[in-house]
Amino acid sequence: MQRALSGTRYLIVIPVLGLALAASFFFIFGGISLIRLLFELSLIILGITQDSAEHFERGVVIFEVIEYVHLFLVGTVLYITAVGLYQLFIQEIQFPGWLKIDSTEELETNLIGVTVVVLAVNFMGAVFVGSTADLLEYGVGIALPIAALGLFVGLRAWSAKQSKEVTSKHEGWQEVTMNKDDDQLIEG
Repeated sequence: MQRALSGTRYLIVIPVLGLALAASFFFIFGGISLIRLLFELSLIILGITQDSAEHFERGVVIFEVIEYVHLFLVGTVLYITAVGLYQLFIQEIQFPGWLKIDSTEELETNLIGVTVVVLAVNFMGAVFVGSTADLLEYGVGIALPIAALGLFVGLRAWSAKQSKEVTSKHEGWQEVTMNKDDDQLIEG
């Protein structure tokens, strides 16, 4: 039974491959589209072509570039999730320190950080374009999840700190008790 349960951890390879492919899709096709946009913009700026010059207003270009940043950040979330799941269930991979995942909490914290950036980029894109009529409501709608995620991470860190303090006090108490028992044994 133990062997069968241990072998089921390899099922995680299926979502890891799916997430890695999705991340690759976002990176490759987003990158190609961004290069195409910049190439078309260069042709218009250099006066080589006049096609859809109104499409390339400054605010619109900024918004489109920010949308590509958003796309790459979503790809990053997918990639971090794939790598994290692989490291948690299969084996550790030699990555920079910030990408080493040892627990589900570390994976969640990394994902929360990238999610906050994605939400901020969404809001920044709306500000640059000015297309959102109710910018304050849109901003609050983005700020509330960010605040909730910040509170969640903060409370989790506080709880972990409290747990470590209780554990270290308990271990210290055990050492004192053991030393007292040792002294009694020596005296007796």
